[in-house]
Amino acid sequence: DSSMRMFLEAFRLPGEAQCIDRILESMANEIYRQCPNLPFKSPDTAFILSFSIIMLNTDLHNPNMEDAKRMTVVEFLNNNRDID
Repeated sequence: DSSMRMFLEAFRLPGEAQCIDRILESMANEIYRQCPNLPFKSPDTAFILSFSIIMLNTDLHNPNMEDAKRMTVVEFLNNNRDID
């Protein structure tokens, strides 16, 4: 979480999903390479978790979304249960 915050403080993510995907993939590869003590089995795990956190943040702060449709903690945990 803290590495993603530091990474994303430097710029704003583009609106295009393909660009976001490439940026997060590069970030996940670096997290995996530089932090071998983290419990990720592969860079893909770091990528999926990073993308999931971005989606959660968007979901929670989107003013156009109805409160009843926002992701709950249980839904977030279920979505990420078997990522590794």
